[in-house]
Amino acid sequence: MIAEYALEPEMVAAWCTDRYKCQFFKNSFGSAQGRLVSRYPRKWAKKVWNAYMGSSEMDKKRLEELLLSLQETMIKRIGFSWDDAATWVDNAVKEHTRHPFSIILARNNPGNRSEILDEDALTATPCPGWDNPHGTTVNRKAPEMASAVHQMLFCCRWVKFIDPYFIRGKTGHKKSLSAFLKVLATKRPVGPPETIEIHTSWDGATAEHLKKFFEKIVRTKLQVTLYRWKERPAGQKLHNRYILTDLGGVSFLHGLDTGADGETDDISRLDREQYLFRCKQYDRTAPAFDKAADPLVITGTWNENA
Repeated sequence: MIAEYALEPEMVAAWCTDRYKCQFFKNSFGSAQGRLVSRYPRKWAKKVWNAYMGSSEMDKKRLEELLLSLQETMIKRIGFSWDDAATWVDNAVKEHTRHPFSIILARNNPGNRSEILDEDALTATPCPGWDNPHGTTVNRKAPEMASAVHQMLFCCRWVKFIDPYFIRGKTGHKKSLSAFLKVLATKRPVGPPETIEIHTSWDGATAEHLKKFFEKIVRTKLQVTLYRWKERPAGQKLHNRYILTDLGGVSFLHGLDTGADGETDDISRLDREQYLFRCKQYDRTAPAFDKAADPLVITGTWNENA
């Protein structure tokens, strides 16, 4: 639902010489489309400019606007190696073995490598690796729920888990949250997450009780902040369930907890305006709810291998 694309700089530089192609790709990337560009390597944009072969001011203007759009929500990888003697594609293939991209998009794929999608293949219908549906239906089991949002959690810098029933400490929430946090605890291409937040309602549960419940879920080296809210009169209902990140967000129609055998749920990627609106509602500096209790910081101590 949220995918990371490594884009060959020479290919991107060539897009600006074709007005229709440039507009197509400009509209094809972003959090609402679920296609995010990988900053690979660190000076990726400079490599695009170095490959620029445009012949007019209009071509240059298109490339400026295209790069501005592509870099608006960009996955910033760290810790990778780079071989100046190798091509960008060869370097990207090597990086793919360290931490996989969703796809590598390049001008050509002479070796027919499965991880590379060549530009001409985008005309195919269907086009695996490019087609990115707005929603998906999953069994309400922790592995499938986590798999649906894996790339988003694998590459995000911050995340907010929102469900009013986290406060009840249900087994279903324990299973799913454990699966989500497992992705965040792995060695990721962007490094450890900067912040992890859980937003829920308030039912009078004590901080001691909540801490005991969440310490059994939060993994070693992770730190989670729990926010408990009360609805305001004539205000926003604390009902819908979301996972929001710096890369975009998704909604779960039923909930963030697991269910019984045979139960399914629909997960949908948020459009840009929806995403920004929900982020604003759960911004701890100016939320759409009243604070029910002080934030509870939980430092992970659980190690499944211990």
